[in-house]
Amino acid sequence: MFPLPSQIFRIDPKLGCHNLVSFCEFLTKYYCDRVGAPFSLIALDVNQFEQVNLAKGYAHGDALLRWIAMVLAEQVNAPVYRLGGDTLAVALTTDGRAQHAAIARRIFDRLNREAARFETPVPVATVTVIHYAGDAPIEPADVWSQLDDATKDAKVNASGAFQVYAATDLKRADQFLRETLGRMVERIASLGALLDESHQLALTDPVTGLPNMLAAQQQLEAAIARATPTQPEFAILMIDGDNLGAYNDVSYALGDEMIRSLGATLSTQLRPGDFLARWRVGDEFLVILGNVSSHQGLQASERFCAAIHQQSQHWQFPITISIGVAAYPQHGTTGTALLECAEAALKRAKETGKNKAVLAM
Repeated sequence: MFPLPSQIFRIDPKLGCHNLVSFCEFLTKYYCDRVGAPFSLIALDVNQFEQVNLAKGYAHGDALLRWIAMVLAEQVNAPVYRLGGDTLAVALTTDGRAQHAAIARRIFDRLNREAARFETPVPVATVTVIHYAGDAPIEPADVWSQLDDATKDAKVNASGAFQVYAATDLKRADQFLRETLGRMVERIASLGALLDESHQLALTDPVTGLPNMLAAQQQLEAAIARATPTQPEFAILMIDGDNLGAYNDVSYALGDEMIRSLGATLSTQLRPGDFLARWRVGDEFLVILGNVSSHQGLQASERFCAAIHQQSQHWQFPITISIGVAAYPQHGTTGTALLECAEAALKRAKETGKNKAVLAM
């Protein structure tokens, strides 16, 4: 199955990098109470960012931040986090204080060297490096306090707005701040899990446990976006049960059981990377088959029909299915066009005898 977009709540929508939720998860899951794992934080705070926004507009400010995030991503093999506003950070988890400082210096120098492209004063940003030796547990509250302390100190005292610190040189949070910030970090981190759960529920069909219609629409748009000149093709299959009313005539519970069995049987015919969803709320399903031609999609559909016909002989009432097949880009280059073609083909399959697959015209 195609993966659901579970990282959506951990990505900053303007910059495309990781966000505050992701950074708090990083602190709580990986480094909290972890001893013996040295690492360095490189923090970057844009200088005179408010004046840039006022003078050149917020669109220019956003473009400046995207450029800075891109520079960070190109210079380090690690996630880039937007901590809020104009503050970005990366965490280097290998041991090497001098190496980390050199990387940060290259970032600082490149930003200043290329500042003219955004008509930005030099130094573009205050860059600080905080090295944690790994000889004591790390509390998220201390990291936040030290990031703030280092940035303020560098803006006032550092020559050229670049400075390297050992964590032991910076103040730890007092007890009240440690408890307050600690709870804040934990709650922000737990928010990611709660949002994931809510997002998953919103995209899951409650009867079958499969992705629902909304998830299918998202995956179809994602498949279109992923199509490339070398691998442009994929097929969608619109599946509908034939004369399944006998189940609901007994009870709706039996009807739901049949729908689950139908979805489970269809799942056995998927390849790794294929996607299956329940479409709407009846006995319709949608399949997306990656990297197949229209002819290959039709052949796969015939296998789906045969599998349901054979497996349902063991159910209370044997059933069949009809399938409409549409392929990208042959039958459309938008989700709407492909769905319309697949539904039209499904209608023809129903009208010409059912228990068959029909290719869109």
